Amino acid sequence: MIAYRTLKTAVILTTLLMLSCAPQVEIRRPSVEPTRVTLAQLQGSWQKYFIHYSTRIVVFDPVNDDKTVVVDGDWIRVEDAAKLAEIFSRLALNPRFDPDEILEIRAAGGELFGYMVVAYGDRVRVQAAEANTVRLYYSPQREPDAP
Repeated sequence: MIAYRTLKTAVILTTLLMLSCAPQVEIRRPSVEPTRVTLAQLQGSWQKYFIHYSTRIVVFDPVNDDKTVVVDGDWIRVEDAAKLAEIFSRLALNPRFDPDEILEIRAAGGELFGYMVVAYGDRVRVQAAEANTVRLYYSPQREPDAP
């Protein structure tokens, strides 16, 4: 019985230690105006990104880096400019969607993992999965959009 408790305690402490050592990842607005990326720039260089879309969010993960944004759930991989333009045209009809609000997905050390555009009020959470990989969790707002 004591051995079981000791083992259980060791597993819990090891898990907590591993979680506390995991790199922190955050979603934030660019801190310096000249470094801001625009939607037109992202659309114009769409080939440089793995692009994922779900409900009211678009994520841009740079192709030529060693970092990866993993998405869970029902996401569509966007692989051409026409489809991307169609998605943004549809999203522009939503009053909670601001195409000028490009958010960055960054590690605590400042490394850029990608960009995202999301409707205001929807919930997005990122979590470090392993070295150079983050997992993105998206939960759209439950109320219907206003016309």
